[in-house]
Amino acid sequence: MRIRSNQVWYKRAVSALLIALVTLTGLLALRSLGITDALDRTIWEQRFAASNRPVSGDIVFVDIDARSLDELGVWPVPRSTYARLINQLTEMDVSDIVFDIDFSSVSSHAEDSIFADAIERAGNVSLAAFRQAASGSQATDKEVLNQPIDKFLDVAWPVVVMVPVEADSRIWRNLYGYELSGNQEVSAAAYLGEYSGNALGSFWLDYSIAIDQIPTVSMIDVLNGNVPITQLFGKKVIIGASAQELRDLFPTPVFGMLPGAVIQALGAETLLQDRALQIQGEVLAVVAVFCIFFLFMLSKAEGLGIKIAILLLASISLEVASYMILQERPIMISTASAQFLLFLTAIIIVFRELGLQKLLSQIYQIRQRNSIRMLGQVFDDSFDAIVVLDRKGNVTASSQVARSLFGLKDVAGEEGGKALPEELVEEAVAVLSLPIGIRPVPKQMSLIDEDGNHRIIEYVVTRSEKAIEGRTTGKTQETEALACLTCRDITEQQEATERLSYLAKYDPVTGLVNRNGFEEVVAQRVSEMRASGDQFCMVQVAISNLDQIIASLGYSYGDMLRSAIAQRLQRHFGQSYAWGALTADVFAGAFPERENSAFYGGVVQEIREVFSQDYMIEGSRIAVQLNAGYIVDDGTFEVDDFLKKSGNALARARRNERVEVVTFQPKMNEELHRRRELEMELFKSISRDELRMFYQPLVDLQTRNIIGVEALLRWRHGELGEISPAEFVPISEENGFIVELGTWVLNRAMREAASWGSSIRLAINVSALQFSRGDIVSTIHDALHTSGFPAQRLDLEITESLFIDETIDLRSSMEELRDMGCRFSLDDFGTGYSSLGYIPNYPFSKIKLDRMFITNVSENKKDVALIEAVLHMADAFGMETVMEGVETEEQARTLTNLGCRIGQGYLFAKPMSASDLNLMIKECA
Repeated sequence: MRIRSNQVWYKRAVSALLIALVTLTGLLALRSLGITDALDRTIWEQRFAASNRPVSGDIVFVDIDARSLDELGVWPVPRSTYARLINQLTEMDVSDIVFDIDFSSVSSHAEDSIFADAIERAGNVSLAAFRQAASGSQATDKEVLNQPIDKFLDVAWPVVVMVPVEADSRIWRNLYGYELSGNQEVSAAAYLGEYSGNALGSFWLDYSIAIDQIPTVSMIDVLNGNVPITQLFGKKVIIGASAQELRDLFPTPVFGMLPGAVIQALGAETLLQDRALQIQGEVLAVVAVFCIFFLFMLSKAEGLGIKIAILLLASISLEVASYMILQERPIMISTASAQFLLFLTAIIIVFRELGLQKLLSQIYQIRQRNSIRMLGQVFDDSFDAIVVLDRKGNVTASSQVARSLFGLKDVAGEEGGKALPEELVEEAVAVLSLPIGIRPVPKQMSLIDEDGNHRIIEYVVTRSEKAIEGRTTGKTQETEALACLTCRDITEQQEATERLSYLAKYDPVTGLVNRNGFEEVVAQRVSEMRASGDQFCMVQVAISNLDQIIASLGYSYGDMLRSAIAQRLQRHFGQSYAWGALTADVFAGAFPERENSAFYGGVVQEIREVFSQDYMIEGSRIAVQLNAGYIVDDGTFEVDDFLKKSGNALARARRNERVEVVTFQPKMNEELHRRRELEMELFKSISRDELRMFYQPLVDLQTRNIIGVEALLRWRHGELGEISPAEFVPISEENGFIVELGTWVLNRAMREAASWGSSIRLAINVSALQFSRGDIVSTIHDALHTSGFPAQRLDLEITESLFIDETIDLRSSMEELRDMGCRFSLDDFGTGYSSLGYIPNYPFSKIKLDRMFITNVSENKKDVALIEAVLHMADAFGMETVMEGVETEEQARTLTNLGCRIGQGYLFAKPMSASDLNLMIKECA
């Protein structure tokens, strides 16, 4: 017996050894394919993620973020800006400054000198150096060295900012240093981490350090002095970019995409905390698992569940131990090979314990049970109510929704006639008597639920065949017919459809028809009027101050006001008037009349008076301001045409501040057509070279010398001829083209003025939209730079209307332009928006008086007094006064006697082309 026992043990040992050799071969194959490395990195990432080691707080990241780029408005950042950053950091007494920014190219001499001086004064600045693939040489191993230019290397130390990329394209390690130009240079991480060892090689980063908690400040906040000194005092500072558009982001474990500077900061934290990881323990873990493997192979004890549980416990224990070691020491245990071995051991045990046939049988049974359970769950959780009935009308199955909808029990065999609506049971019995293959037809029924609510149910009945277990006739399986009721509560869907149909024609706030509904109603009314010989009128009324009402009281008050208006109109005028709410602030009405057309003006006036009476809304008295436009029946029939024409009249009323009600005139169509034509042609005017600049001289009233010119835009269209600026400039301001047009004017006028060889000043008008929608400062800066025209000779003329819009940051833009050398003239002073309050608060150097003040200056003492008052005020503020519209010598003498020095007008010269003006300047020289 002992001999036989020894033989059995010997066979088991040999078998175990052979299986072990095969397993080890498979494990080596997995290692050669890099699969174990990939699993190791996945496991390591989970260990890192489960940890939360705090940062030291000694390193601060100064971030060139998207907000900094947006406020600076330029990339690359000027080196003078970096110099200001260094000066700010030096004032905060930081210990070290490291730039993860490329300074390998030369900027302007002035910018580079300012930056170098700032580095030298600080004395603690290090700049980035790195190698990268040569441009266009991706198929080769050629690299180029990027390091700071010599001017910077004379005053700063280079630090290496390269990071090695692993096979999974992520950053797991950092460098201690690198050899650049024959010198071993330390990395930014090693420098900030106070590493003093060999400057070659790399180290594994500890991603258990919560580098996302590193103290971070925005560069723009440092530049603006918005960072407390205590936040940076004595800290090591690394400067880099997180803005995505700068593409200095790298994929990492745990934290995803990180800026290169933050990865260097993580490396520094790893070294400061003595956490440079070492990868160890793989062999020891594999040997331990092999011991468990051999014990199972040599054991004859059965018990699949216990063995699998032991293997699972071993796997968990291995990872828990590895995690605990990582918390205490900078050691990362490689467990992937051991985990693969545990998995292979579990597979071998399963095959040994069960055998292939038994294993396949169990897998099939498990899959079958899962499929039945899944189908049952899908049936029970169906969005629709599903009920299955047999031939007797009994319920054999029902879904959860069906039980809730019809009050069914959660058991089979319930009598359907007692639990279900009679209509459904009859339909099911009828379908069971039909042959298989009949296409079901969806139907609807009404149902009163337990709460007494009316519900609409859509249902369909289908016939199915169920095999009867254990009953066959010959080779044919006997079946039983079943009826499947699929029901859906469509009450909300039906209500939503009705609601959408309502909203398609009605305004939900006022209850009036909307534009679509109004067109239908009016079309029907017009047909009735025409049949009875009546005429009619269509009016559109706009609440011009609705935005202000909403801004002060809120949207709810705006809605209540609109509803009150609709009720008042309907109550006052009755059913013979058709009313509609075309938009939030525009109402429309149509009404008939047999009398003459003079009647309509009276009705529209009545509508305006009824409409404009004050409203009491929730205790608040609300006064509305109106504009109205209307059209009297002109014999056409198209409702859309009436809407368009009355809308044109309303638009005219809105543009004219002095008129509230406008009746449509045929010429408005012509004006609108011309306006649209000019608008379309204006967009093409620059590309067609149809625009040109004219210039009108500004002269010294005493010497009559030309001291400046005002640039005036002219447009000669190829077919329409000369078009007045008074016509096309307002159009360009309304459609926003004034920004592009203004840019063209600035560039053309400066370029032509620069070619005259004269020192006279150039005045150019700028629009409010150039301040609000365009970047006026950059536009003027670029025009000055491109043309070479000196900023000190440029006058920018702005009108008083610009001060009405308080949303425009006018002061900062004017101050920036003034710092560039430009000067400002207040144009058309006294023409409607005059307020002396803003004059001393803005950098004006001239005031231009409108021509209306000089027309009767020789006869009207009041005009003289006004001019004299403006001259005294301008003199008090140190400003010049320019008088426009001087046409006679008598006017010029009067102005000279009053003390006005500069004049402009036809007496001296009409607007002329650049060439004519240049000739005039030469003749006067």
